[in-house]
Amino acid sequence: MSQSLRVGRFSTADIHPADRYDAWKAEWQTLAPLFTTEPLEEFRVNSELVRLGEVGFLYTDIASQRWKRDKRLVDEGQNGLAVVVNLDGKAAGTAGRNDWVQMPGSGVLVDHSQTSLHDSAGGRSIGFSIPRQMAIEAGLDVASLHGMVLSPAEMSMLTSHMFQVREALPRFAEEDAPRLGQSMLDLLVLTLKGTRRSEAPGFREDPATLMLRARKEIQAHLGSPSLTIANLCRKLGVSRSTLHRLFEAGGGVQAYIRDMRLEAARHLLLNPENAERIGDIAERLGFSDAAHLSRLFKARFGETPSDCRARSMLTR
Repeated sequence: MSQSLRVGRFSTADIHPADRYDAWKAEWQTLAPLFTTEPLEEFRVNSELVRLGEVGFLYTDIASQRWKRDKRLVDEGQNGLAVVVNLDGKAAGTAGRNDWVQMPGSGVLVDHSQTSLHDSAGGRSIGFSIPRQMAIEAGLDVASLHGMVLSPAEMSMLTSHMFQVREALPRFAEEDAPRLGQSMLDLLVLTLKGTRRSEAPGFREDPATLMLRARKEIQAHLGSPSLTIANLCRKLGVSRSTLHRLFEAGGGVQAYIRDMRLEAARHLLLNPENAERIGDIAERLGFSDAAHLSRLFKARFGETPSDCRARSMLTR
């Protein structure tokens, strides 16, 4: 008989008010030390967390508080993309250099590889977090989504799906978890495609859809020598000028490919179970050699690949 999905629940209802925050903080830090927090009113929380494969699905009713993710926490490597729908109150803050305001029913996207600070009003929320690499492999430009707020109308399909999944969880087994998690990511991709925020003349299809196709194609062939501008244009069925316009704001398609290769290298180096030589990683991801990777890696992340790997080993 298949084992039922395990839903972790935590409530402060039966804890003395003076001890509630410390009790929740101990539980929270055990699960994922993503933020430092500061209550803005008498603390209370009632939450549910379930692992759907690599996706963490969370429903919570929590008091108003401040959430801060600084460089120290970012450097600890717990990086992912979070999608949170605020069901009751208002939330507002900064994501990197971008200010954002979230009203009831809207959703905010947060890239945990970047700093953030926000205050949330007390109330309910529902959402999920995806490993950053998983989101990138689905064609999402995670860094550019940091602090994006989607309206209730834009979020309606995804929000409805999350509530239906939450209600149906008792009917599923552990073996179903990865598929349920994938459904969250798939609907997020469709939600972002449906926003149509980047329309521009001259594209044969809306640029959001084309961008997702381009990113998936790049991710699928990240280390291949066949990943060239000419082959990318041929595969996507677009001209060089169209491809140039698509990636122009981010420095061009070659810069995007380079950055994705560096992100993939960093992901491998931060995995303590990966013993692959740095030179082999460089070759596999399309860099000319280890020195080439090291020079670009340090320019982007402020440390060498060797330093990155050594730091990850210290936090095991």
